[in-house]
Amino acid sequence: MPFSVKILRFFGILLLSLCALGVAGMTWAYLVEPNLLFVRKVDYRVPQWKGKGTPVKVVIAGDLHLMPTAFDEVRALRYIQRIMRLQPDLILLVGDYARGSSENASMDPATAARLLKGLTAPCGVFAIQGNHDFTFGWNNWSRELKQAGITVLEDQSSLVMFKDGRQLQLSGILDTTRNVRKRLPKRQSPDIPHFLLSHRPETDHILSHGDVDIVISGHTHGGQVCLPFGLLRFEASPDHALPYTYPWHISGGNTYLITKGLGTSTLPLRFNCPPEIYLLELH
Repeated sequence: MPFSVKILRFFGILLLSLCALGVAGMTWAYLVEPNLLFVRKVDYRVPQWKGKGTPVKVVIAGDLHLMPTAFDEVRALRYIQRIMRLQPDLILLVGDYARGSSENASMDPATAARLLKGLTAPCGVFAIQGNHDFTFGWNNWSRELKQAGITVLEDQSSLVMFKDGRQLQLSGILDTTRNVRKRLPKRQSPDIPHFLLSHRPETDHILSHGDVDIVISGHTHGGQVCLPFGLLRFEASPDHALPYTYPWHISGGNTYLITKGLGTSTLPLRFNCPPEIYLLELH
């Protein structure tokens, strides 16, 4: 066989292999990985508690990006059932219940809230606004979530009391006012831990040292499509100069706990970045 024919055959086989690999990768990213669900356990030692008491279980979920389909209703119910099996003391929802900016692309607030009503916890279920939650109007989302028994934090704080007397100040800010420091809820006491819920993990410019202990966020989707060697990384927070780290991220002297979330945005794909919820154990 002439040498030139061997070369052509080699490159033909290589091209076919790459095409097959691409098809397999796209199938995985579109049909398989977005429908997986991982529970990631993380721990945080609360300085103010000094190791006293039993661990407190907090579930963190975000970026559901629910679509108006029966399939997504089943998807949401699967998330809810998985969360409830963890028997959390506290549930935190960090925004983006809607998907996209079109009402045709997103589940409506009443349907989503009916599903989310299945979330219950002894110390409450709390939610904040995401940047997509203007589809159908944020007032509608806020109203429906509240009617479902969820406490919506809109530049507000709530003092969470655990059964053994320990306390936690939980604050949440609106995505619309995340750049306004005067809307940031004030810390009640340095002796009470203060956690801030901010959909976007970009709050350094409104935080001073000691304002909060940790910031809990979503929004980034963990990159959503993460090829090896950093060849591609779809990032939902392009304004951030440095790559985020997960689950913990340090920026501007502030500690962030960032979830990669559950749904997809822009691209209906996840690759090397499966959906997740956090089980945060406070000690």
